[in-house]
Amino acid sequence: METKRKAVCSGAVAALCLLLLVLPGAAADGTEPTVLSCTQVPMYIDGEYIGSGILMDAVTYVPLRTFTEHILQEPCEATWDQDAGTATLRTDRLTVSITLGQGYMSANGRMIYLGDAAYNVNGTILVPIRELARMLGLALTWDTDRWAIHIDDSAWSVPVSGDSYYGGEELYWLSRVICSEAANQPLEGMIGVGNVVLNRLNDPTGQFGGSVSEVIFQYGQFDVVASGMIYCEPSDAATVAAKLCLEGYNTVGQSKWFVNPRIGISTWMRLNKTYYCTIADHDFYA
Repeated sequence: METKRKAVCSGAVAALCLLLLVLPGAAADGTEPTVLSCTQVPMYIDGEYIGSGILMDAVTYVPLRTFTEHILQEPCEATWDQDAGTATLRTDRLTVSITLGQGYMSANGRMIYLGDAAYNVNGTILVPIRELARMLGLALTWDTDRWAIHIDDSAWSVPVSGDSYYGGEELYWLSRVICSEAANQPLEGMIGVGNVVLNRLNDPTGQFGGSVSEVIFQYGQFDVVASGMIYCEPSDAATVAAKLCLEGYNTVGQSKWFVNPRIGISTWMRLNKTYYCTIADHDFYA
C-alpha cells in the first residue's frame, strides 16, 4: 500500500471532528443549524490505519471528497453551486453530485439514498461511509473490540452509468405508479410506494403478477389505473424514487399494501394485515 494511501484521510478527518465538537453545523437542508457532537472511529485497510471517520447518532460519516479521492487515488475536481446547494465531484471515471436536503446523491447517474444523513460543515460535505462503500463496491466490517471499521477495497470499482443500469419496463412503470400514487409525498414515502410494487413482484406465490406492469395492472389493485393517472409523465422526483427502489433501498420492509386512511378505506387492512409504518399520508401494511 502506498504511503500516501495510509494517511490521506487522517489529518482532514481528525481536524474536522474537532471542529464539529465546538462549531454549529448545517443540517441536511442547509437551513437549520445544529450543534453536532461526534466520536472518532478509526478506519483500516488491510490492517493499515488510514484515518478516522466521525460517529454521530450511530452513523459513521466521512468527508465526501477526501474519502473518494483516497479510494480512487486521484484528485477530484470539486464545484459548489451556492444557489442550488449542490456539490459536484468529477474525475475521469466518476461524477458524484449531491444537493443538500434532497435525500439522495448520484454517482455516474446511479442513485444513492441518504435520507437526512448529509451535512455541510464549513464547506465540507459529510455523508455516511456505508453509502460511499456501496457506491464504490467496498466491503465494511465493524470491529466491536477495537471500535473501528475495516475496509476491504480488493474489489472496488466505479459504478456503471445510470443510463446503462436503469431502463426498460421496470423504470417506466415504477416511476409512473409512484408519481400517480405519491406525487405529493416526501421521497421516503415515494420509495415506500415503489417498494410495495416490488414486494408484490417478489412474492413467492406469484399471486400479484410476474412483472412490474402485471403487478400494477392487476385488476382492482391501484386506483390510478382505473382513473388513467398511471399514464401521466412522471416527475423527476418520482423517477429518482423509482431508481432508488431498483437500487434496493427500502423504507417499508415487506409491506404489500398502502392506503391514505383520510381518503381511502383501510378497515380491511387493519383487520387482515399487519401494520408496518406510516410515512406522511400513507399507512403501510405487510
